[in-house]
Amino acid sequence: MLKQSLRPTLYLLVSILIGITVTLVMDSFANIAVEKKIRRELKQEIEAAATSFKEAYKTTTPNEVLFFLRKFSSSSLSDKIVAVNPNDEKKTDSRNFSYLFTYTEGNSHIDYYILNSFLQRELAILETPELMYGLFTTIFVFTFIVVYKEKKKQALAMQQQFEMKQAEFRKVLEEHEALALIGRMVATLAHEMKTPIATISNLVQILPTRIRDEKFTDRFMTLTKDELGRAQQLINNLLAYGKEIEIGQEEWISLTTFIAEIASKYTLQLNTPVSVEVYGDRFYLELLLDNLLRNSRQAGADKIQLKVLTGQAEDNSSAKILLEDNGAGFAAGADLDTLFDPFITYRSRGAGLGLYLANKIVTAHNGKIALYRMEHGAGVSILFPQKRIMMHEQA
Repeated sequence: MLKQSLRPTLYLLVSILIGITVTLVMDSFANIAVEKKIRRELKQEIEAAATSFKEAYKTTTPNEVLFFLRKFSSSSLSDKIVAVNPNDEKKTDSRNFSYLFTYTEGNSHIDYYILNSFLQRELAILETPELMYGLFTTIFVFTFIVVYKEKKKQALAMQQQFEMKQAEFRKVLEEHEALALIGRMVATLAHEMKTPIATISNLVQILPTRIRDEKFTDRFMTLTKDELGRAQQLINNLLAYGKEIEIGQEEWISLTTFIAEIASKYTLQLNTPVSVEVYGDRFYLELLLDNLLRNSRQAGADKIQLKVLTGQAEDNSSAKILLEDNGAGFAAGADLDTLFDPFITYRSRGAGLGLYLANKIVTAHNGKIALYRMEHGAGVSILFPQKRIMMHEQA
């Protein structure tokens, strides 16, 4: 409260200070103009006296003219100027006089100096115009400061109100987006779980009548395992989607063996010239590779090529892992960047979470993932820090 009450006083003091400064500046300019006028009039008066003297006495010598001017100055202008012959007199003290001009007649001349005391009497000292300028400036500056501060205060209040409204709008939008995502997750879960449940339900209904059919029971076990695995994968993806990925215990994992195990699950043939180890979280790396290889299998691939490229940065600090399949590849109209967004898929089946989770897992391991098209198939590029990669030549 005290600070608020002192502000107008501070504004007034600043305005008065600026007003005084303007007044002094205007007075200084006025004094300069007055001094120039005085010097010009004195010079004209001396020159006019010399001219009159020469006209009155036609036959005059330069010394007579200079002698007359010295007498004229000492009698008529003694309170204003001093005439000095530079040849036979000492120069005047500059503290009491200031140079006016030099009058020359023939080969002789006189130096004229103006009295500082005379100038001080004649110069204006805060006359009415200067005071009016100062007063007007004070009022103008004070009004400007008050209006500016008030406008600034209003603008700040409007900005704060706008930011509050924007925050409320963002909150409402986030709530709507969260509800929309929950709806999509529920719809996705219902749609994707419907098929395995229906398949297993039909098999269970037929099983009693064909329990002794060994071929049927083998088929029953295979389909049940596949459908349950599919349901489990969907649940794992949804659980991973709903939380931030935190890397737990990390270890050196044989990526080649890991991929081979998952590839065999999806009946994919693995081809690689090197044995690769990756330092990371076993659970999340398995989830990453399982999503990628399942996508390849669903795209009709039966072969996977694993490549490793080292020295992928200027300081050789990164290594790139390439997984290339021989499947149908990406859809012609697919935007490869948007495939990493949740619930985005160009296939008739699938929740659209596999690549989204792959991106989260790779990012959590300080890496980057990208997709690229091939002439026959699709490719996935995973860039890891070099310190996470260890390669061995295949025996």
